[in-house]
Amino acid sequence: MCKVVAIIISYNPDNNLLDSVNLLENQVEKIIIVDNGSKKEKVKEINLIRDINKEKIEVIFNEENLGIATALNIGVKEGLRQGYNWILTMDQDSKCSKDMVEKMFEVYNGIEEKERRDILSIFPNFVDERIQSIEENSDMDAYEYVDADITSGNLLKAEVFDKVGFFDDSLFIDLVDTDFCMRLNEKNIKMIKVRDAILYHSLGESQSVKSIFGKFNTSNHSALRRYYMTRNRFYTWEKYKDLNSFTLNRDKSLFKKEFVKIVLGEKDKINKIKMVFKGYKDYKKGIRGKLK
Repeated sequence: MCKVVAIIISYNPDNNLLDSVNLLENQVEKIIIVDNGSKKEKVKEINLIRDINKEKIEVIFNEENLGIATALNIGVKEGLRQGYNWILTMDQDSKCSKDMVEKMFEVYNGIEEKERRDILSIFPNFVDERIQSIEENSDMDAYEYVDADITSGNLLKAEVFDKVGFFDDSLFIDLVDTDFCMRLNEKNIKMIKVRDAILYHSLGESQSVKSIFGKFNTSNHSALRRYYMTRNRFYTWEKYKDLNSFTLNRDKSLFKKEFVKIVLGEKDKINKIKMVFKGYKDYKKGIRGKLK
């Protein structure tokens, strides 16, 4: 029997958290919200969400922001302790389609048993609802093998944590999902993405910019996020340098493009550039964890 617990990480959430819970409530057996030190007024809102269905919704409050990786580990370990054999990891601002989990299991259970044994991670089809539409094409495969994807919407079989361990706390935030997926690759554990299992997610402050070089999209991550992204990228690239990973090779190219976009089209570019260089310097010094 498939018993699924959803782990949602929250930090000063907006109304999307309530939407996310409502959409998940009938798809999983339990929802555990791990809050990473939100403000008092946000804590009250989270408690109101829990009170909608106390039997199904549980909240764990951290006194401070411990980072995505540690919060995920707290939630996953509690889910495992309660005996759930599938773990669904979710961001607070992601919204699943009403049948996302059902579609994942439908495809997974349709795979030949011998092949299915090696599949311990299932991803949905990630859609930015503002700029993308779902492609309707009956000739497309129901699923594809991938070497990595994002944490939000990832359905993991409980045994995977016995095989590769938990999320890397030292990363704090950013590349946490990539690092975890690379460990799966090292153990030859398979990951699939299910085309018709839809996860809607808006990419934060992304916007379109016009320049003398043409039109392009920027992510507008904060200077602090740029620090973590840079430091953890170089750490992850070095750690898995012997893996011939499509995701890591693409990420190296993306890093260069993102730096150019910061220079050409983002606000607060001086601070962001400084933090990119600080991230690289701290990587070289072996510094990890939360920036002091």
